Amino acid sequence: RTFIPIPRFAEIGIAKGLGETGRDLFRVNDLIKTMATSPRFTRPLALFRKRIAYANAYGTDFVVPGSTAAFLDGNSDSLHYFDADFESGRDEETQSMPHTVDRVCPASEKGLFVATCYTPRISLGNPVESSGNELEVMSKTLDSLGWTKVFVDIREAIPISTKLPRISNPSLNACPIRKLSSNRKAVTSKDLCSAVSSGKSSRISLPFGHNAICAFERGSFRTAFNKGGRPVADSLAINLVEDISMWTQ
Repeated sequence: RTFIPIPRFAEIGIAKGLGETGRDLFRVNDLIKTMATSPRFTRPLALFRKRIAYANAYGTDFVVPGSTAAFLDGNSDSLHYFDADFESGRDEETQSMPHTVDRVCPASEKGLFVATCYTPRISLGNPVESSGNELEVMSKTLDSLGWTKVFVDIREAIPISTKLPRISNPSLNACPIRKLSSNRKAVTSKDLCSAVSSGKSSRISLPFGHNAICAFERGSFRTAFNKGGRPVADSLAINLVEDISMWTQ
């Protein structure tokens, strides 16, 4: 999906102008669908002990919007469990998977992590039920592999942002994803898709989160501009090192 929804015919026109890469990204050909649904690609991905996706929430990523980064779909009913509530949805293979939410990490201390969700792993042999929508099939197939999805609110780390006056109604100031997690143990992909894309907020910022989330550095200006995302990159590094240290032969 694009940051600003555009008609399909416009996507095709842009894709042709961008050449082969554009045709891939805008799904003019079947490459992305094949990589997301074909056993040729999903089986090797399923062999990893853990699959983690980081997504910028609340319209902060122009290049890869949050719903795309977390492969959410407005028609999908794939269940996503919040943090500790994931225990009830875990299968035997994922019972031993460590909980990233139990760890103190730099990004959590800075308030950059909104929520961590988990999708239970489902046998690759089970057919994916869908309405026939291509994006829904891709979303459900990837979710069935079992994922950790970390949603990041990078707005305060983007230099060009401003805080709006707080509204007297607390519900309008509440973080949409945290609001979901406070009311339910699990939500569907379509629920998260709506929350991640929500524009309701007491802070607005330009959508420069794509490079900020990984603290992209190239030259003094970009290094300074994206330094607010360093806690996210540090947390991922700590997560990876701790997971690797827990592996057994």
